[in-house]
Amino acid sequence: MLSFVCNLIPRSVNAKRCDKYKAELARAFTRYNKTVELLEGELYGIVYYFVNRKTDMDADNISKPIWDSLEGIAYADDKIIKMRYSGIYNLREISMGEIDISNIPDVVFDDFMQSIDNEDHILYIELGRYNHSMFKFNIER
Repeated sequence: MLSFVCNLIPRSVNAKRCDKYKAELARAFTRYNKTVELLEGELYGIVYYFVNRKTDMDADNISKPIWDSLEGIAYADDKIIKMRYSGIYNLREISMGEIDISNIPDVVFDDFMQSIDNEDHILYIELGRYNHSMFKFNIER
């Protein structure tokens, strides 16, 4: 599993001129994942956006530019991401104590926690091996 955090404001699929944003995402990925060969096989992807202000962003729209940005760096084509999760978490409305952060990888944990305390925009991005047992129904249980 590969993960990284960065303090960028996500861009939506419809945003114009995402080149700088994509380059910043690529830099963040390689900062945490220095010697990675292109991943193959089926993957899952997670994008969580933690924000300290009101946002009208659509969770679904923020993930596509991220997966596009990692093409050629993490994998050859984002079509290998068979399951995608994305979510927006407003830190002003909900306490961090309500989410389980116990499985955040050590490589990004300290930076994530420091960002939660000091930044307005935090993106947590994760890629891993997909398996069919990840399909769940009634996940609120």
